[in-house]
Amino acid sequence: MKRGRLVVLRILLLVCALALSGCSTQTSESAGADISVRVVATQSFGQELMFDETLEVPPGTSAMEALKQVAEVETAYGGRFVNGINGVRSGGAKGDWFICVNGIVTNVGALDYTLRDGDIQRWDIHDWRFRMFIPAVVGDFPEPFLHGYGGKVYPTVIVYEDGLEEIARDLESSLQGLGVVDVSAERMSDLGESERQHSNLILVGTLDCSLVSQLNQPWDRLGFFIHFEDGVMVVYNSKGEAVAECGPGSGVIQATQSPWNPDGVGACENVVWVVSGTDEAGVKSAVDALINRHDGFQYACAVVVADGEIIKVPQ
Repeated sequence: MKRGRLVVLRILLLVCALALSGCSTQTSESAGADISVRVVATQSFGQELMFDETLEVPPGTSAMEALKQVAEVETAYGGRFVNGINGVRSGGAKGDWFICVNGIVTNVGALDYTLRDGDIQRWDIHDWRFRMFIPAVVGDFPEPFLHGYGGKVYPTVIVYEDGLEEIARDLESSLQGLGVVDVSAERMSDLGESERQHSNLILVGTLDCSLVSQLNQPWDRLGFFIHFEDGVMVVYNSKGEAVAECGPGSGVIQATQSPWNPDGVGACENVVWVVSGTDEAGVKSAVDALINRHDGFQYACAVVVADGEIIKVPQ
């Protein structure tokens, strides 16, 4: 009888030891070194900055938790919808609050996105009646090429039109200098189907090159505000009104999630950036802005480069 009790006692002690060991391991994993993230809020497609804060947070922190550390947040629908940030509330002419991470509009709410080291979460309040869905923005450059989305970073391929290899190589070197590790440059005619489907693409070419032309057709579905029509770039505002036509020497930088991804636009995996122009001079001006003047389009949805000026779009 006593022996039986001793056996039971030993089993209980062993179970407790294993449980304590398991708890110790779990605590160790959850108590890792803090990660560094940025939390940004802007208005009107990045035209107006409210704040840009860098902070250290524990691993496993959600985008919502980090936002609440730097701002007064009003929520709705059980805390899952951001209704106001620092007193700027959704509704009316201002539109609603939207979140993107590393330049990619999220496919989950802020409560459900777990931040990774280096992530930039950005909130922008804007009118969405003309463009209900804007899959990606350019103003967090060099994201998403540096940290990707959800901790997954896709390879980046700079795809260039014949005659533009030199500036494509310059852009490749620039991205490498910014810390992007898996980046290459490739002639547009050599791009393979797998690369097109599963890589981040930066298209360096004029409005007449094949891939830029392919994206120009469904421009509204891809969230663009700049459209090539009859050899010029037509720029639209947030209300869907054509506000400018840009001719020779004009460039554009705009982004979307890849329509060639088998899971479609909105998968939050890889992006396509259009670094284009009405002619080669326009393409070169856009690449120069990307390499040497990207501070000039920080927070922007997209940009036009015309007469040496960087113009955030839409306005």
